[in-house]
Amino acid sequence: MGAFQVIPLDHIGAEIVGLDPLTMTDETKKELYATWMTYGVLLFREAAPEPETHIKLAKVFGDLEIHPVKSLLVDGQEELIQLGGHGKNSGGARVMDGDVRIGQTYWHQDTAYTPNICKGSMLRMITASKRAGNTVWTDTSKAFDALPKELAARIAPLETLQCYTDMPRRTWGMPGHELRHARPDEGPVSEVVVPDFPHVVHPMVVTHPENGRKALLLSPLGYLTILGLPEDEADDLFEEVMAHTIKPEFCFDHSWAENDLVLWDNRRTLHYAAGFPVDDDRMIQRATLAGPQPTGRHYSAEADQSAESASA
Repeated sequence: MGAFQVIPLDHIGAEIVGLDPLTMTDETKKELYATWMTYGVLLFREAAPEPETHIKLAKVFGDLEIHPVKSLLVDGQEELIQLGGHGKNSGGARVMDGDVRIGQTYWHQDTAYTPNICKGSMLRMITASKRAGNTVWTDTSKAFDALPKELAARIAPLETLQCYTDMPRRTWGMPGHELRHARPDEGPVSEVVVPDFPHVVHPMVVTHPENGRKALLLSPLGYLTILGLPEDEADDLFEEVMAHTIKPEFCFDHSWAENDLVLWDNRRTLHYAAGFPVDDDRMIQRATLAGPQPTGRHYSAEADQSAESASA
């Protein structure tokens, strides 16, 4: 028996069982990294009772970066950010189909509001919600491989315009659902201090820099439009691709326990945080892996519109 066992999860990802994060050899670390490249999402159940173990395990998969939203940094542990609860880290309450939730974050890829999406992230559950709080990941390489050939070819050269926001323009891929910010009488408003991020452009299809596989880069939370297409056509196309990408056969839906860790490859996944009821609580910390993939660029209205006109 090796230093750990790998148990595939439903549809995508794998659970790592039997690992001692405090006694990992270099060979064990190499095996863990290779397993991550294969599965994209790794679950370590109840594996980190303190932030030091979280950081140690995260560093197996690369150096850590300091998150650009400085107000989220953990005091004394600036390689981590803290999210959730009812204070400045909650991000404010949102209402999904009449249900008020804190910590609800729509489908996205981390740091897709910058030209370089981050390599990956590792979440640690500190305080689990008693009644909700699941997180769902989808494997966008697996979803791309299953796209109809005509649709894959159509989106291959296209780019989306992205922005930093905490509310999507609509519930992409989840038609019929209604999502909005909560009123002050329904739940807390956001206290997160966010820098002014300029708009960016990303390709809809990227090549993973390590395994060479194609993946979708969609990040619907900050999606504004597809460059070069009329808005209605762009929205219909984006909706079609998103609806395909979040089919259950491409997803892992995790119900958290305290001290669980989940690691994901941000270059080939989207994730969705369902949030928790206002009268409950949930607190998580996240380590962000350095080594961003330079997929996009800052948007220049003049340059991008000129390029669109030239290609028309």
